[in-house]
Amino acid sequence: MRYAMVLGVTLASFGAAAEERWTAPYQIEAFSGRIARVVLGEQAPEDVATRLQVMTLVGTQSMAVARFQRTESVCTSEEDVDLPPVCHTVGVYTQEKGTPDIGEYIVALAGTVTGTVSMPAPKTARERPVPGQWLSDAFERPVDEGASPFTPAGFPAPGYRWKTSPEGHVTLESSLDGHSDDTRVPLDSCTQERQGPFTRLECFPGAPHISPGDSPGASLLYVDRRPLVVSFADYGEASTELVASLRVGGDTQYLVHVGLKGQAVTGLLFREGNAWRLLLRPADYPVIGC
Repeated sequence: MRYAMVLGVTLASFGAAAEERWTAPYQIEAFSGRIARVVLGEQAPEDVATRLQVMTLVGTQSMAVARFQRTESVCTSEEDVDLPPVCHTVGVYTQEKGTPDIGEYIVALAGTVTGTVSMPAPKTARERPVPGQWLSDAFERPVDEGASPFTPAGFPAPGYRWKTSPEGHVTLESSLDGHSDDTRVPLDSCTQERQGPFTRLECFPGAPHISPGDSPGASLLYVDRRPLVVSFADYGEASTELVASLRVGGDTQYLVHVGLKGQAVTGLLFREGNAWRLLLRPADYPVIGC
C-alpha cells in the first residue's frame, strides 16, 4: 500500500557509530518558535532519549541543532464514527540557544549535521518533450532501497520505459518481474523542465492542454535519461519536487518532496559513487489518518 521510489548518505550521527549510515529524514509535524514536533512513527523507539537525543533541524535558511525534550502521543478521532482513536508519536525538540533562525522548517535529520542550506536552482521554462529523447527498449528501474515502505514485501520494484504503442503513441510502460503492467501515460500529456542536474516530466493523462493550476497524474524525476523517482497520483499527489539543497562535507544532497500512496513526504536524494540513492521515511498510517 505504501510505495514510491527511493535513495542515502554517510555521516557520523550523535549516539551512533561513525560508520552507521544516515537514516531517512524525519518529518516535522509542527513548529512554534524554537520548538519542533518531529514525527517518530506509530510508536517511538525505546531508546529515543539516547539514540535520537539530538536532531538537526533543516529550514529554508539554515540548519540548527535541537535537543530532545519528551515524546507525546497525538490521537484523533472522527465524530459519529464508532472506531478507536488514530494515534502516532511525536518527539518534542528545542533548538539550542544561540543557533540562528533557520526559516520555515523542512525536515529533521538524526544527529549533528554541519552544512549549509540553499534553495534549488531555478527551473527552466516548461516545454513539450521530444519523443526521440525518451524512447527506449529497456525498462529502467527507479532508485529503490528494497525496503517494504516503498515496494511491497516480496515484490521487485517496477521498471519503466517510454515506448511507441501499437496505436502509434509514445506512452510510459511499466514492467514488474518481467511482466508488463497497465501503466499507459501518454508522453504528449507531459511537459518537461530542467532544474539543476535533473529533468522532471509532469504528465496530465487525458488533458491535452495544461493549465497552471492543474495537478499532474504522474511526476518523474530523471538524471539524463535514467528515472530516479517516479510518483503517481494514487490516493494522493504526484510529486518529485526539489525543496532544498544541502552542502555537507563538500557534497551536495537534495531534499525532494515525493508523493507516495496516500501521502507526500520529503526525502534525501544524493549521489554515492556512480549510483543515486534516496532515503524516505513514509508517514505511518496513523499519521495519514490524522
